[in-house]
Amino acid sequence: MSNMVSWSELHDDVLQLILEGLDIITYVRARTVCKDWYAVCKRITSVQEKSPWAIIFPDGRSKCGSCLVSDCCTSGLTGKCKFYRLHNLGNDFGTHRCIATCGGWLLMLDLRSSLYVLNVFTRERIKLPPFESHKGRLCVERRGRDTDFVINKSSVTTRNAVNKTNAVLWVDERTKRYLVVWSIGLWYMMYARSGFDFWREIPTREGPENLYGCQDIAYKDNKLYVLSRQNQIRILDFSQELPLALPTNVEHQPFTNDRPWRVKIGVTVSEHVLMVKNRLNKILKIFKSDSEGTSWDTVESLEGEAWIMDLGVTVPAVNGTKPNYIYYSKDKYVYWGDVSTQELGMGQYVNLNRNFSYARWFIPSLREL
Repeated sequence: MSNMVSWSELHDDVLQLILEGLDIITYVRARTVCKDWYAVCKRITSVQEKSPWAIIFPDGRSKCGSCLVSDCCTSGLTGKCKFYRLHNLGNDFGTHRCIATCGGWLLMLDLRSSLYVLNVFTRERIKLPPFESHKGRLCVERRGRDTDFVINKSSVTTRNAVNKTNAVLWVDERTKRYLVVWSIGLWYMMYARSGFDFWREIPTREGPENLYGCQDIAYKDNKLYVLSRQNQIRILDFSQELPLALPTNVEHQPFTNDRPWRVKIGVTVSEHVLMVKNRLNKILKIFKSDSEGTSWDTVESLEGEAWIMDLGVTVPAVNGTKPNYIYYSKDKYVYWGDVSTQELGMGQYVNLNRNFSYARWFIPSLREL
């Protein structure tokens, strides 16, 4: 007599323990096996990877409704990355551009330069206010075939919006409350959050002149960090409906005698600001704000953390995430490398085929309702 037990006869508690140990892709597939398995999945609060994955997007010229994801940080250590395809993301998905992520949520820019939020695992969509709904001192109008728009009489094409944009996305996995901050070029920055039916302006020419403009932005724990035109940090508190400018700006200039190009910022677990100057896969200089937030120190170690540059934050180095590493993407490549070597990549990258045009790092997560 056989003592074998079929999967259908597993006790729900045992099945839940097994499902909780799966990676997120296998988990998403398991929840569609049958009604019983789906019911057990609904008992699991959330599933989140601890290490960054690469999400890889199709060529913008193709009508492709899918993307690839890869746990290349883990599987790449064996010499070959594993790729998984996520389907049914919309027939127009391949022509849109991802400009920010939060867990399994993507902030997408479509051909009309409009934004929406998409969950790649559940296919849920959050519709954002139309861009021309903006209220404030900026005057925003559509022009021509509705693919371009005008801000304060300056024409902005869809291509310029993609090439000159910075954005952050935050979504509460349980309530679906969200915050989106979007900037185009140095001088136009706006935000929308749950309950808004319009975009609000974030002024870029208020306060001291050395805090004017926006080169880059990062978001952590209700605070927006803005890199000014002169490589100084302006901090806004988003814990209330209207953002409040904090007096704790970092006004010391770390690149006094250097040409200001390709500067990115990030925020550590302990809320220190990081600033990096890089070119292609070369890390040239990394600085961290001091304990008082008034000046910058040269960084030689991330102290047990890893910097996910596409997310603008550092994370604890656990479960395959390497300590003292930076994870960086550029067009069709994703890189990761040790801060102490002052280089990214050096063979540790994924080169995509011709059907895919760009990639970025994200930390996938899924919360069951």
